[in-house]
Amino acid sequence: MSPRMRPVLLAASFLSFFAAPAIGRTIVVHPGESIRAALAAASPGDRIEVLPGVYHEGAPGDLNALGIVASGIELVGLATRTRPVILENAGGQSFGMWVSPPDSIGAGPQSDPEHPPCGISGARIKGFSLSGFTVRGFDQHGVHLTCLEGFWLTDNVVDGNRVYGLFPIASRNGVLSNNEALNTSADAAIYVGQSDNVLITGNRVHDNLLGIEVENSRNCSVTGNEVYGNTLGVLVDLLPFLEVNTQQNTLVSLNEIHDNNRPNTAEPGDLLGVFPPGIGILLTAADMTTVKKNIVTGNQFAGIGVVSDCLAFSLLGQPCDGLNIDPQPDGNHIIGNTVRGNGSQPVQSPLLDAFRADLVWDGTGTGNCWKNNAFSTSVPAQLPPC
Repeated sequence: MSPRMRPVLLAASFLSFFAAPAIGRTIVVHPGESIRAALAAASPGDRIEVLPGVYHEGAPGDLNALGIVASGIELVGLATRTRPVILENAGGQSFGMWVSPPDSIGAGPQSDPEHPPCGISGARIKGFSLSGFTVRGFDQHGVHLTCLEGFWLTDNVVDGNRVYGLFPIASRNGVLSNNEALNTSADAAIYVGQSDNVLITGNRVHDNLLGIEVENSRNCSVTGNEVYGNTLGVLVDLLPFLEVNTQQNTLVSLNEIHDNNRPNTAEPGDLLGVFPPGIGILLTAADMTTVKKNIVTGNQFAGIGVVSDCLAFSLLGQPCDGLNIDPQPDGNHIIGNTVRGNGSQPVQSPLLDAFRADLVWDGTGTGNCWKNNAFSTSVPAQLPPC
């Protein structure tokens, strides 16, 4: 598939879920009323409109503020520039919104979000749309989607959710567009995991540990986003021991990725903790990724990097054997990017400091190549041409 066509086809595949004439009701929630109650009264295909205000749903200590298990729900915050629709942690709540089939909601299934039961059972929710919400202050994830077939997250703000902001996993045919994601301190503000055909476009992602992550997924696009002020801007990676064991055919294009020099606040022992601040785009064990026509500037360690999982594991003091994945990056094309002013800040580790540059490759994998990039420094000095 042409990289230029992939975002169009991804969006079209999603829109087919909502192209049919609406047959559901519209339920309106006013300030002082309950979004939970509206969801409980809703049927598949209903639209729930929420008027501006601050909503605390459920009780302090509840696992989720909102749980959704029905297909075709359209949840719309009728926000204006001066009057937001805010879903806020009522106190000790882990997840703002949890959307999944019934077999994957509740304390047991939610204890291990990256191994959802529906990923094995095949249960699916068909269609979900969220727009116009600010979701803030949750202890784990702001918006968590599991096992969806067709979803759209657009024009939302996720702010100060500790581990993840927007988190679709084990899902297909989705769009995350025009969201703002900020102040995620322990992991990724926008995460797509073990999923297929997801378009991440037009988002503003800043002041997080990790801006955008695509993990163990296929045929996804990260296109036209602004990513800045994070520790690491965009990560395309493959990790072992998940339900999906490949990371293939990602397009990273037309993004502005700059000044991602925030201090690293990863939790002790987390793989993210081994990376120094100041990385624009990093591919770890990814296969057949196209990184094209991005502007990557002012990242103090590396602009665009292609490395093996084994490098990260070695920095943690862990072996790189017994894995159920191929840890080497293969078939990645880095083409036509402007990569300037990166790699300006020395780091204490001599091993890592040797990789400091605009373009970085650790020499692993096969079929990785570089073409028509505007850059000043690279490691190694001569990169394989396409």
